[in-house]
Amino acid sequence: MKIKDIQFVKSIFIDDDKIMFDKEKEIIFIWRSNVWKSSIMNAIFNKKDLVKTSSKPGKTKTANLFLMNNKYYFTDLPGYWFAKLWKEFLEKLDALNSWYISERSKAIKNVVLLVDTKIWLQQKDIEMFNYVQKHKIPVIVVLSKIDRLSKSEVAKAKAYVESELFGQKVIPVSAHKKTWIPELFKELSMSLEEK
Repeated sequence: MKIKDIQFVKSIFIDDDKIMFDKEKEIIFIWRSNVWKSSIMNAIFNKKDLVKTSSKPGKTKTANLFLMNNKYYFTDLPGYWFAKLWKEFLEKLDALNSWYISERSKAIKNVVLLVDTKIWLQQKDIEMFNYVQKHKIPVIVVLSKIDRLSKSEVAKAKAYVESELFGQKVIPVSAHKKTWIPELFKELSMSLEEK
């Protein structure tokens, strides 16, 4: 699959009824915080700043939808944990993510769960993984920031995450060097093309 066109379409807030009527297949990106999610999405799309990046983690506060080839959604969900956000607001973001995944479960063909390779797997990551699994949606776990570590450190982190998630597919990527970005996009394309 080739990306002929990709553009931002809309932002979704919790309990937005518009979500109910879209039938397009979808890939969602979900993350704990500060894992270079926006940079990874831009690397996949081969765009410099389509998905807005920020030096301040936790900036994404809505579900932001991008339409590829007028056919498929690639959706950026808010981070589900960032220590500097107050508790009530964090609960709202968690509620948005849970609601979105539940409402769109039949259309979502894959979830990209981003994990910081330097920090490894956290309890919140495991909880989100289990929530997605409960809805029977395929998951690809992506390890970010691998260019900041040695090959042996990346391999160790990858093996650990795979063992903790019972053999779940894990792809280590670098947004900066675009390492494994084509392979990740190929996996996502295959899930979208399945009937």
